[in-house]
Amino acid sequence: MFQDPEEKDMIGDLLNDSFEAEKTKKSYSNNRPPALEIKQYQKASPVYQPKVYSPQVQHKANSYDLDLRLTKIPVQQSAPNSALKAKSYDCMTQFIPEEETSLDGDLISKCKDQNGARSIQKQFQEGSVAIKDLIFSRLEKGFVSLSKDVFGNYVIQNLLENGTPLQQQKMLVILQPHTQQLAFHQYGCRVLQKLLQNSHKTPEFKVLFDSIKGKVRELVIDQHGNHVVQKLIQLMEGDVSLWVLDGVEGQISKLVTNSFGCRIIQKAISISNNHTESQMIVLQEIMKISQELCISQYGNYIIQQLLKDGPEVIQIEIQQIIMDKIEEYSLNKFGSNVVDCAIKCSNNKFKLKIMELLLSQKNHPVLFVSLSKNAYGNYVVQNFLKFSDSEIQKEFYLKITNNQQLLQEIQQSQFGQYVYQMLTQKLELEAFNL
Repeated sequence: MFQDPEEKDMIGDLLNDSFEAEKTKKSYSNNRPPALEIKQYQKASPVYQPKVYSPQVQHKANSYDLDLRLTKIPVQQSAPNSALKAKSYDCMTQFIPEEETSLDGDLISKCKDQNGARSIQKQFQEGSVAIKDLIFSRLEKGFVSLSKDVFGNYVIQNLLENGTPLQQQKMLVILQPHTQQLAFHQYGCRVLQKLLQNSHKTPEFKVLFDSIKGKVRELVIDQHGNHVVQKLIQLMEGDVSLWVLDGVEGQISKLVTNSFGCRIIQKAISISNNHTESQMIVLQEIMKISQELCISQYGNYIIQQLLKDGPEVIQIEIQQIIMDKIEEYSLNKFGSNVVDCAIKCSNNKFKLKIMELLLSQKNHPVLFVSLSKNAYGNYVVQNFLKFSDSEIQKEFYLKITNNQQLLQEIQQSQFGQYVYQMLTQKLELEAFNL
């Protein structure tokens, strides 16, 4: 196919950024409204085109410029709006890779760049004492701002870890007045944890601890501050248990609504055995809402921990709650985990009571059937068979096989088939010597 000579000329003119008005008028006269016709002698004013950095924006600008050349419509040159000042990126300076190893310029800004922060960390960690002193002195004024920066906080942690004892002491003095501010910050809490670790077993640790202690109630329910409390628990072990118990006492119902508060409660319970009186006050507060905690997304972990490591009187109370509401909990996503944990951690006496409830004819349908056919309940039945001793398993199996209707009902269900297969395995039959 041969190309039209005029079309070829037209394409050539476009590529050369020039287009004669006569050809334009001839090619587009049918589509252009009469009001937009431009006389030949008019010249288009230069178009102001701001500098752009995005390839998409640049492409759009080029398309707009091409459209202007096609239509030959003069556009008045516009000046930038002086009232709209460009956003400052002083703290987000981008550095050329060749300059990243240089210690010239504003090191504080460089630490707020990802590559710059890595370069500074490497040079401080591997450099001589003179290099470390230079980096430290250049960053000293920015310790607080860098502690709250997405990249800068890693530099501060590096300085705390690899700095000289004198440098670490100086950083502690500078950051200590800002401990509460750092404790609630997404990145600052990481720096504060490193600061606590460095100052542990030193006189300065008590200063940091006292500045945080008064905010324990706010910290334990904060998604960042709770990590600071957990770090203190790890460092102080038994010495901090009473402080944590005092912090959570009276606001258990508020703490159990999120994963952060539940973590603190679990750790507080696990290390508070030396303070039985304070521990029991918190445990009683937990037991008041234990039924809600059993089916709570986060609270169920607290109940599971009490079933494993709690006082015996608390374990017995929880087991009784489970037996009273075994169907409700077993059919619940989170409650079924609590029932499973109770079965695993309990003695044979509790398991025998569970077996009676599963096979009781008072319920219609039988609880064994309704649980076996449920997406969560079938795991409760399977775990009961798995973690019961051989005598209980044998007794349970005999009662099930004497009522073939129960097996037929669960066999017709998707989830019931898992229980059915477990009951009818040949290895299980041989183990029972039937």
